[in-house]
Amino acid sequence: MRLRLGLSFALLGIFACGEANDRSHKHVSRNMFTKAELRKKSKRNQRAVARSSARCGECHGAYERTWKASSHAKAATSPYFRASANGDGRCAPCHTPLVGEIADDDPIHEEGVTCDACHSIIEVNDDAPSPGLIFDLTASIKYGPLCDSEGSYFHRSGCSPLHSKSRLCAGCHSLEWPSPNGEMLPVITDFDEWSAKGGRGATCQDCHMSGTPGEVARGFATREKISRHDLFGADEELLRASINLRASLRTGEEGSRDLEVTLTNRGALHSIPAGLAGRRFVLSINFIDIEGRSVGQAARVYARILVDAQGREVFFTEARALREDNRLHPGERRMERFRIPPSTTIAKVRLERFALAPEVAARLGLAVPQGSLVHRTDVIIESDNP
Repeated sequence: MRLRLGLSFALLGIFACGEANDRSHKHVSRNMFTKAELRKKSKRNQRAVARSSARCGECHGAYERTWKASSHAKAATSPYFRASANGDGRCAPCHTPLVGEIADDDPIHEEGVTCDACHSIIEVNDDAPSPGLIFDLTASIKYGPLCDSEGSYFHRSGCSPLHSKSRLCAGCHSLEWPSPNGEMLPVITDFDEWSAKGGRGATCQDCHMSGTPGEVARGFATREKISRHDLFGADEELLRASINLRASLRTGEEGSRDLEVTLTNRGALHSIPAGLAGRRFVLSINFIDIEGRSVGQAARVYARILVDAQGREVFFTEARALREDNRLHPGERRMERFRIPPSTTIAKVRLERFALAPEVAARLGLAVPQGSLVHRTDVIIESDNP
């Protein structure tokens, strides 16, 4: 089995930006680690040590608090990961990146993309099996982009320019999966889409880890900017800022009245919704009369949809073909028009994000995912009665 990944391991969600000097990043076909290879790696690193995020949080509380709200912290416990991984290790390098580096039964694997998973990386290898991460878990050095950081009794600090580059995040945000007929299906394309735009000088970290004033460690001087680790900001503010919604009335053919809704991907340097195929935005309209009754509904779905041989939308591991990809591309403006039913007095417009299609969730044996509200607005409709 061949699949293509990039170089690092930010997951799920997420939007990826990038820097211009990463434009030359090459994607090559790679084999996933097998269980035997993971065990072999573990033997080579018997002296490796990784500590829990709670231990790191004793000094770096601000970082730990925001990390806990991230998809990284849920990578190993995500219902989608657990329902789809099937215990075969194919997804382990991204969801549990320290598997194969430390003992298989170490509880830190439940923390997913945890502190030591990021801050022990010393290099990424373009030619290695995905995700190509090279760790140093033996020297008690924690690597990061702050090259003036001081060490402590607990660990030394390593200067790592790599930690401020999109290359660190590329691997798990660039994934193609082989279908049974040999076709490589696009599953996660965030980094590829950012690369196609040349990065425009913004890195993944610039967008997803934008800083706020605070202490790097307890008792240290306050810095003007320390990075957030929740990836979408408080209450997913980055997601809301990336897309603009406007709704207005228009006169249609033969004097009919239409509701025009315009969506613009104004902030992301990749298509949205980002991340795994199957994620979607749903634009829904509910037309209400003066009595508060619904007199009509309409909806539009924006997603990349992978299907099986019967044309049913499925999780990417079961897919045979790409049916459509109508997501909002970087800078794209999409206009939708809806005929307003008679007696409508108000149109309620909602844009929601869903992690997975209901049909896919059912096939995985999971509850139907709840949507998260991105935008909503009400449009008052003047009565068309004389």
